Amino acid sequence: MQGAVPHPEIAPLLQQHFVALASDCDDAEYEVEVLAGQLEDAYMLPFVLFADADGRFLGGNSGAINPLYFKRTLEKLVQK
Repeated sequence: MQGAVPHPEIAPLLQQHFVALASDCDDAEYEVEVLAGQLEDAYMLPFVLFADADGRFLGGNSGAINPLYFKRTLEKLVQK
């Protein structure tokens, strides 16, 4: 995620449409654990979870991610 978040095509999407929350995976908040439980095959850090304003799980990723794939995911979520 360190390479994807500051990417010039990704940072504006994140800033305009999303609220970021960082959580310690060894001491995660209950709500984060509930969301993470819905992420299939979540075996490798980092975990990225997407939820709507009501806390409903929308999707996510586990492990290293290609910035362009991450950008497409963000664009799909924005369109919903």
